Amino acid sequence: MVKISVITISYNCENEIEDTIQSVIQQDYPNLEYIVVDGASKDKTPEIIEKYKENIHVVVSEKDKGIYDAMNKGARLASGDWVIYMNAGDTFYENSTISQMFAQLQPAVQLLYGNHEVVYEHLTKIKKAVGPNQLWKGMVCSHQALFVKRDLLIQFPFEWEKWNISADFHFIFNRWYEGAPFQHVDLFVAKFAAGGLSDLGSVDSKMETWKIVKEKMDTPEVDEYYNSLIRYEKYVNLLRKTIPSFAFEKLMKLKNIMKGADVK
Repeated sequence: MVKISVITISYNCENEIEDTIQSVIQQDYPNLEYIVVDGASKDKTPEIIEKYKENIHVVVSEKDKGIYDAMNKGARLASGDWVIYMNAGDTFYENSTISQMFAQLQPAVQLLYGNHEVVYEHLTKIKKAVGPNQLWKGMVCSHQALFVKRDLLIQFPFEWEKWNISADFHFIFNRWYEGAPFQHVDLFVAKFAAGGLSDLGSVDSKMETWKIVKEKMDTPEVDEYYNSLIRYEKYVNLLRKTIPSFAFEKLMKLKNIMKGADVK
């Protein structure tokens, strides 16, 4: 049975960290290692981590240079065959999520991924992952729904000094471009609240994603797609700033229903 390392990155997240820890330690997968990398939190986060120290194999609390630096550190500390990042505020979808995913693992696969849910204030967006051949359009899944062979993370650490918003996309896109084997399992892996790094800077995130893709695929089709996507993101951001959050999320819910996407 392969060993899975679950890594949680945290910093001043006393209101989110406990749900994440409980979600990890309640997994029924028997060969699981849990690592928490805290950025020297100044709130009650360290106290909450200490509360669960018997269920956590490695705890580090020290200053880092941002989330991707901390994620690299977590991969170096891990001893599992596979790694998944379930950062503070993220939770596994079910207690049997890891067991269900790895029961379907195919030989030679290096990146195994599933679906996820994003929870907004007034709606939940159900995100079905798509095939890796769509990676040139952006993330096909969330990093919370992605298991990666640890060897890949050690060989190709997140380039956080160059890509400060989308270093995870850079890693995943380049592994696909180089031909690493992916596998999508049609199961929900994670759920988490909206407002992550890429959500908070959606236009900047798309711009960075575009630059990453253009390094390998500098084509008119790519430029046309991202120009259109960024225009849309600017329009959405304007709406978000000018109408109440409830009305904005109602509009987004209607838009997703009309597109055939699943929402709650």
